[in-house]
Amino acid sequence: MRRKFIVNRLSAFLSGRMSFLVLMAAAAALKLVISAVVPASHDLRNILISVEFGSDQSSPWVALEAQMFEFWRSVTHSTQSGADWWQTPPPAMSMDLRLLSLFLRLPTFVFDLAIAFTLYFTILRLASSREAKLVTLLWFLNPFTTFEIEMLSVPDVAATFLTLVAVFFLLRKREILAGLFLAAGIAVKLYPILLVPPILLYARERLETRLRSQVLLVLLPLCGLIAYLGWVFPTGKFSLAPFTDYSPITQPMTVMFVFGYPVHYISVASVALVTFYFAIWVFAKRAIWITDTILPVLLVYYTFFNPYPQYFVWALPFLTLDVILVRRQRLPLLALLLALAFGAWFTLSAAYLTPSGYSLFLFPLEAANLPWYSQMINSFLRSNSAELVAPLLFSALYATTLIYALDVARGWFALKPE
Repeated sequence: MRRKFIVNRLSAFLSGRMSFLVLMAAAAALKLVISAVVPASHDLRNILISVEFGSDQSSPWVALEAQMFEFWRSVTHSTQSGADWWQTPPPAMSMDLRLLSLFLRLPTFVFDLAIAFTLYFTILRLASSREAKLVTLLWFLNPFTTFEIEMLSVPDVAATFLTLVAVFFLLRKREILAGLFLAAGIAVKLYPILLVPPILLYARERLETRLRSQVLLVLLPLCGLIAYLGWVFPTGKFSLAPFTDYSPITQPMTVMFVFGYPVHYISVASVALVTFYFAIWVFAKRAIWITDTILPVLLVYYTFFNPYPQYFVWALPFLTLDVILVRRQRLPLLALLLALAFGAWFTLSAAYLTPSGYSLFLFPLEAANLPWYSQMINSFLRSNSAELVAPLLFSALYATTLIYALDVARGWFALKPE
């Protein structure tokens, strides 16, 4: 009875447009405040170093952040450098530095909001307005979304938005627009290329697109790949570093290939992913929802790769769609997945330590007189217990991503209407 009462109250709340907009506006204001007060993550610091001192890789995201940095300069007339910002503890930040923090995180916030409304209009075509509001709120109010996007603030969210828009146009049978947006996502960050096979299969089998459109859904993403390689190797000098070393703007592919000397070879993860592609081709040809083909690919990728926390933003919009449109019963599994992702990286990243000596969550970790809770956290992270807990958390995370992928794949064998 209590559950039914809560569901009824939630339905009544979501039926009103004004209450929905007020909640979205309040959440947006909170995200902007968070953007201004949290310290710089290591990724955001590295991006700002590329902005201030130049980089061999002229990433589109670095170019965007350079414009935001110059805009901050023109507004504040400040002579402080990026190093002043990322080295200053949050309580000691001046208003100018807080404004810099806000400006540098503003692009990710805009993409966060854009994803929310893309989800809304996607669901609006497939289901009711109440479900459209629900999926939008589930995305925008998710604390893990704020952590990944506003706090870590990396360009993965831009590629995720472009991929989601590609799916939006694909569902409307606008294959050329879908291919263009998918290509743009690949040009920003390589990972959407993993989704070309399931997207092509869905377009061919479920949407029954013409052969010319299918060809474009292959050729346009290849153009995105060429664009990505163009800015990764602007001088024409090939290096394995973008494929082997982590960077916030590039996509390492060590999960797919084992790079060694004198030979390089395909990894077990590649075999697993190709096997999954084949399984999708054989068993999921008439999948009702596009999430049925996209999600397993991303989740299997996570299973075989030590995924950085920001990489979960790739799948999060589709996970949100899945739990609202397909199976609400997967919501606890999604919550467990995100909790394990956060906990595993909390131990591995020294409680999300930043260059300022503070955690991203605004408590000090490196100082002369640490408060008792910081001392407890440091004591735990340096203990043998943390060395035992971290592998267990990651193992549980990999098991959860695989279980989720298999649970989605189980739906391929259900009776589907033609």
